[in-house]
Amino acid sequence: MIPLLALDIQTLPDVAGIRTLYQLDAEISDADVVYFALQRSRASRADEFMPYHLHRIVAVNAVLHIRQEVVLHQSEPGQDEAAMLQTLSALLNEHMPQIVSWQGSQLMLPVLRHRAMLHNVSFPGGGNGLFGQTVELSRVLCQNAQPGCVAQDEMAGLCGLPRIPEYDAPQSWAASAAGGLDTLLAHSAQRAACHYLMWLRLAALQGQISPLTRSQHEQKLAQLLEQQGGHWQDFLQQWPVNNRA
Repeated sequence: MIPLLALDIQTLPDVAGIRTLYQLDAEISDADVVYFALQRSRASRADEFMPYHLHRIVAVNAVLHIRQEVVLHQSEPGQDEAAMLQTLSALLNEHMPQIVSWQGSQLMLPVLRHRAMLHNVSFPGGGNGLFGQTVELSRVLCQNAQPGCVAQDEMAGLCGLPRIPEYDAPQSWAASAAGGLDTLLAHSAQRAACHYLMWLRLAALQGQISPLTRSQHEQKLAQLLEQQGGHWQDFLQQWPVNNRA
């Protein structure tokens, strides 16, 4: 089985980038800078979707499945964006994994491409679009229906997994401004774990791996998270033993 990387990122509006692009005075507060950018999005798109290039990455989290082992990859606290991207690039170049997400093409992968270009960071993949092989679980499940039609946290909840919220740009900014950045970062790491668990479940149902393999790797992840402590204890409480394969 080829290496697998269940990947998630957390972003915030790029306040410095917005100031630079629109020549906003230093006296304007960060909150007003973000409000200005969101108003521009509403005017041009009729929603608050922040353009890809204006998302600043504040966390890159993943579960790496390689050689029958399960490894957590988490950004260092306070690590800057360029360093996070360089670390991810090195990880991808070393293992050439298949990337797993829920609906990565909607935000995560385009943001990574735009911010990597900004920081002059190269990713493997060449003609495959910088990241090589990718699997979007929502697309696999929807097939010919509209991709991304089901929220990941709802599907996870129905499968007996933790329901980890996903935040849009206004919600992320509000949470961070209110002192909730640590919670945002923890949720990103937990979403990556959910991506991995949902991939294991789907791969077993499709015959890509055996039920035994699924069970073994779920247990490996559970044991790894038990060693981590912190926010992972809440994750494990939402993922009781009787919901594991």
